Amino acid sequence: MLHVAMTDIVRDADFAIVLESRLNEARICDRNGAYTSAIIMLGSLLEGVLLDAVKARMPNSGKPLDKWTLHELIETAHREEWIQADVRGFAGKLREYRNLVHPNAQVKIGHAPDRDTVSMCWPVINAALNDLAATAM
Repeated sequence: MLHVAMTDIVRDADFAIVLESRLNEARICDRNGAYTSAIIMLGSLLEGVLLDAVKARMPNSGKPLDKWTLHELIETAHREEWIQADVRGFAGKLREYRNLVHPNAQVKIGHAPDRDTVSMCWPVINAALNDLAATAM
């Protein structure tokens, strides 16, 4: 269960609005059977909150924000102890499914996401957001 608001995690108010919109779009997609779209939105949300964390917590990372991959963001967040090991592992799976934005990726996995697939993604997002809030400076 999500215990925080986007503004508790994301410091840039305009960016928080964008990410909250992604979260709402994911809910709409999920409720209406657009499961692949919901997963893509959730992956985008995860990328956004982790990018904001890097920007706020590692201002001198030396790497431009637009050069970070979601994999690198997840690994950095775990290494820096912003997210726990469980989130790291499951976020990696969410990242794989987020890549279904590329049609060939769906051909490679051999199936289309369904309600159950999306249902497995929500706890990952909730845990990531809760962990980020708990470790915020």
